Amino acid sequence: MPKILLLLLLISSFSYAKKVDAYKEGEILYSSKGCNGCHGMHGEGLNTYPILMNRQKYLLVKKLKFYRGKKGVMNQTAQIMIPFAEHLSDIEISYLSTYLSEFKEALNAPKYDIEYESWGDGGS
Repeated sequence: MPKILLLLLLISSFSYAKKVDAYKEGEILYSSKGCNGCHGMHGEGLNTYPILMNRQKYLLVKKLKFYRGKKGVMNQTAQIMIPFAEHLSDIEISYLSTYLSEFKEALNAPKYDIEYESWGDGGS
């Protein structure tokens, strides 16, 4: 009996050690895969690129797999997604979609200054 309890304790400790924080992994992937270049620092959308934060997970997964598989008719903007999505694994798609669907904004998160005026700043 003690051997069985010891075995169960050992197995449960291994499964606990392997748990991954899908939200945190998705946040890391979002930056490292370059998603923030078009969709904003936190998926808030930029210019004509759509807002991704707080969307339903299944829709995000469906779109990423659509782009990865290069299936169907896509407009030129959508075709930009193919190089970003074609190398994503199913687990990476799951992590990204978890992060975006469950997005929680930190109180001290950096934001874009929408009040910034570009004119008169030295010609840039």
